[in-house]
Amino acid sequence: MKNIYLKRCIGLLSLLLIIPVWVYAQNVTVKGTVKDSNGESMPGVNVLQAGTTNGIITDVEGNYQLNVPSNAKLIFSFIGYVTQTVPVAGKTTLNIVMKEDAQALEEVVVVGYGTMKKSDIAGSVASVDRESMMRKAPTNIAQGLQGAAPGVMVTMQDGAPDANAAVRIRGVATINGKADPLYVVDGIQVGTNANFVNPSDIESIEVLKDASATAIYGSAGANGVIMITTKHGTKGHSSVTITADFGLQTLPNKLDVCSVDQYASNIRTARANDGVGLWNEVWSEKYDGKRKFTDWQDVMTRSSWKQNYNISTSGGSDKTQYNASVGFLRNDGVVINTQYQRITARANVKSQINKYLEFGADVSYVHTDSHGSNNSIGNFGNLSSLRDFAFMCPSMDFVTRGDATYDGVPAGTYISPNVVNPDGTFGEVLGGKDTNDGFWGTIIGNIYAKQMELQGRNRNNRALASAYLTITPLKGLSWKTLVSYSYYSGSSNNFSGGIKRFNYYNGQAIDVTKGTNAYVNPSNDNDYSFSIGNNDGQTLSIQNTLTYGWKNDIHDLTLMLGNEVSRYYGQWTSAGSRGFWSKDNRDVGLTTKPETLSGSGALNLESRGISYFGRASYSLLNRYILTATIRRDGSSNFGAGNRWGTFPSAALAWRISEEGFMKNQDVVSNLKLRLGWGQTGNSGGATDLSVVGLTTQNVKYSFYNSGQGMGKYNGMTFDTGYYAKLVDTNLKWETNEQMNIGLDASFLQGDLNLTMDYFIRTSKDLLLYRQVRPSTGFSDVYTNYGEIENKGFEFSLAYNKRLNKDWSINATLTGSTLKNKVKKMGEPLYNTNSDSSGRGTEDGSNTGAVGAADGYHWGNHSICKEGYAVGSFYGYRVIGIYKSKEDLEKYPRYSADTQIGDYIFADLNDDKVIDAKDMDILGDGFPALNYGLNLGANYKNWDFSVYLYGVSGQKIFSYSAMRLSNMFASDDGCAPNILKESAAAAYHPENNPNGTLSRLSFLDKNNNMRASDMWIKNGDFLRISNIQIGYTLPKNLVKKASIQSARVYLSIQNLATISGYNKYGDPECGQGSVLYTGLDTGRYPMPRTYTLGFNVQF
Repeated sequence: MKNIYLKRCIGLLSLLLIIPVWVYAQNVTVKGTVKDSNGESMPGVNVLQAGTTNGIITDVEGNYQLNVPSNAKLIFSFIGYVTQTVPVAGKTTLNIVMKEDAQALEEVVVVGYGTMKKSDIAGSVASVDRESMMRKAPTNIAQGLQGAAPGVMVTMQDGAPDANAAVRIRGVATINGKADPLYVVDGIQVGTNANFVNPSDIESIEVLKDASATAIYGSAGANGVIMITTKHGTKGHSSVTITADFGLQTLPNKLDVCSVDQYASNIRTARANDGVGLWNEVWSEKYDGKRKFTDWQDVMTRSSWKQNYNISTSGGSDKTQYNASVGFLRNDGVVINTQYQRITARANVKSQINKYLEFGADVSYVHTDSHGSNNSIGNFGNLSSLRDFAFMCPSMDFVTRGDATYDGVPAGTYISPNVVNPDGTFGEVLGGKDTNDGFWGTIIGNIYAKQMELQGRNRNNRALASAYLTITPLKGLSWKTLVSYSYYSGSSNNFSGGIKRFNYYNGQAIDVTKGTNAYVNPSNDNDYSFSIGNNDGQTLSIQNTLTYGWKNDIHDLTLMLGNEVSRYYGQWTSAGSRGFWSKDNRDVGLTTKPETLSGSGALNLESRGISYFGRASYSLLNRYILTATIRRDGSSNFGAGNRWGTFPSAALAWRISEEGFMKNQDVVSNLKLRLGWGQTGNSGGATDLSVVGLTTQNVKYSFYNSGQGMGKYNGMTFDTGYYAKLVDTNLKWETNEQMNIGLDASFLQGDLNLTMDYFIRTSKDLLLYRQVRPSTGFSDVYTNYGEIENKGFEFSLAYNKRLNKDWSINATLTGSTLKNKVKKMGEPLYNTNSDSSGRGTEDGSNTGAVGAADGYHWGNHSICKEGYAVGSFYGYRVIGIYKSKEDLEKYPRYSADTQIGDYIFADLNDDKVIDAKDMDILGDGFPALNYGLNLGANYKNWDFSVYLYGVSGQKIFSYSAMRLSNMFASDDGCAPNILKESAAAAYHPENNPNGTLSRLSFLDKNNNMRASDMWIKNGDFLRISNIQIGYTLPKNLVKKASIQSARVYLSIQNLATISGYNKYGDPECGQGSVLYTGLDTGRYPMPRTYTLGFNVQF
């Protein structure tokens, strides 16, 4: 028995020892290749053993290898493709073909507080193609948006490294308020400027245009909404991506102004026409050919580098995904001593905690540092403007005069200052009686030295953090809470003074900052001065949304309810002084002249908002669609009786292509009609103009500092004090109402897609100043009055076609028309373009206070008036040139000093007097059509793209053309150089009796240079904005380095601009304010950039 028992134990033990060996023997190594339906290998496909964590992702060739039991099942998954579960069944090779998931591939569009299938969109929503946008190599959002979506007009304000842009969606519908759209980044409202977002971090952009789409944002959505979604992690695919580009920036062209001897001839002619002699002998004929020529366009510009680096990582599991990126941009502008740097960082994570809970968090940080661009010199203009470089006197040479002292230099000595002396110091033209006629005052002088001495910097920091929790207790029902915090801070500082200038005489350096004709103002002893300013703001926001979705084969219903509360508060301070003993001092309190110390600051009024909103979307039979939204906003910016506004919208859509009668044809694959209506609001610039603060009932007291003007229309000045101003405590929201009808169509099996929209946008209850009866004791009141209408048509036509295995082509044409009109506003509103002293450019238009003592030439260059566009051009009409004494007697003259060769201004009211009553509306700056064209082609590993942008039917009110057309010296004393073309066209009774421009004049006593239709120019242009050619390296070449993909490219930005306006500057002109639409005042030149870049993914 014992032997039998022992044998059984030994047999059982042997069996137990054999089982693991047998089990191990059943494991197999499975390998294979994963491809798509076109036979292309698919890297990054997740291969997972079912029921385990044993898995791998395919390599760059789509290959995988995994050790699994012979009876295991493998799960193959990839975003946009149907997940496949394949039994191993003992096989060692499994080659998989992934099939596209038709449902997943249906385009999903981000809308307010959610997403919708594109086929279910009933409003006007445009998607910006990310790939096409990035082919432009944009450094900010605005550059990427230009021409990318119909109805969106992007005007780059200049070419500075830190340049901003004016973005207008379907025109402008306000006068005093902002016309910029709202930006929403990952569901968070970030204001009206999103240039802090790194374009490389963007996954998608949607533009909500009509009110049926934007009303969900209520008062913030009046000017359209741009939805930005940043990149997030992907399931089962980890990667690291590095991108870099290096750009060489150059000045694309120069303005064709006169040479130094031509300029001298113009000066002599202008002086003779004015009946006076030359101030300085340097411009006499005997010095022709001897003067030193200074080409300020060359002196003030350079070739410069632009560098942009980005690195990102992305990945995750089925439950948790992450994405993180950092970026660095440095742009050394084409104007000397200008620079911009930006550092960005962004990270996000989301995790499916369980089937009921999802959590996510995002954090981003941006730091910017800019220097040197857009610095002004009094009313002269802009140190960064190409026009101002061009019209500078082309020589600093002068001859000393007998009635002036120049540190013992004999009278009649020819002095030729250098822009930069051999020892690195700066030369200078003198003030006083030794100056030459081209530098009549001392404000301008050596602008190269002024630009190089700039030490001011502007630094900004912005942080945005958010977190959300989504609860899904039941199928189709979800609750989401999103909390966000935004912080912004900005600082600026500027140190100046201690200026030294040296000219040379007989090889000896002469300090021209001393003596009778000192360059600097002796009243401040050339003090060192320092100023500093800081501001910051914080916004806290909480969103709650409850969403329910239900569908079957007939009905599809989605309901959303939500609320949002926000709070903003901020502060600012500034201080300055002069009289420091050292250039290294940066403490405003350590001054030797405490009387110069000044400072101010404020803790801003807190702004609070609360909103309730809802949306219902219903689809019947997947063809009849209804979407309705409503939002109720409350704001602390208004008086207690009008703090709430309600903004509804509704949209209908009919998917005709889903009807039975459309099934038996293959011409139209998609056809949808859309109809939308809605209302949004605009808070304008209300703030304390409607809130009773330190006032009694409806009277507000405004404080003025020493020497400032009192009141809106009078010129009274006094030391300090308060004056009463009428306040409308019933101030309420501006209301925007919009109707939209649209069509979406697809042809040729979806290869050709067409979108068209017609809209009417009306803004009512405008926030603006309105005059009141003098008997009230007040001049005006800020109130609700007025109406603006915008009408337009927009379209997008896109064609994408894969011709064969090697070739594919694509083309997209976008365009829009616009007609803007003020329907009601009472008294016209003028852009006065003057500060409290009656001079200057406080409105930011940079036209300067040029003109005679009785009125400035461009004092009212724009107007808002019933029946005309917002900011219409305003000025005189020129009907000819006085060419004889008979003309002087026949036509009214501006003054007794009007002479033959001056312009004849139309006496529109026929009172025989030329004055402001004869000013007229001369047109507007809204183009009839703006358009963009993207062309692309792919051949094997090569890709090619070209992007063109243009406008048609645009008029430009050209202050630049005026300044480049005559020798008139502005109040800053610069007799400008002019275009060769203008010099040749100037009237002269003997040399050019058929001239089309007024006589050359230094004094311009007829005010020929005033705002008139002489300076209305055709602004049509077509810009070859970007050309790029790229090459993707073969996978078999890069896989040895564990690289998934690698691409290199070359591009040229701003290759050419076809326009008749090029002679005056860049035709893409405009300012941030709606009142300056189409106004060209000169600006930082737009560079041409040659870029080499690469993109590598590991």
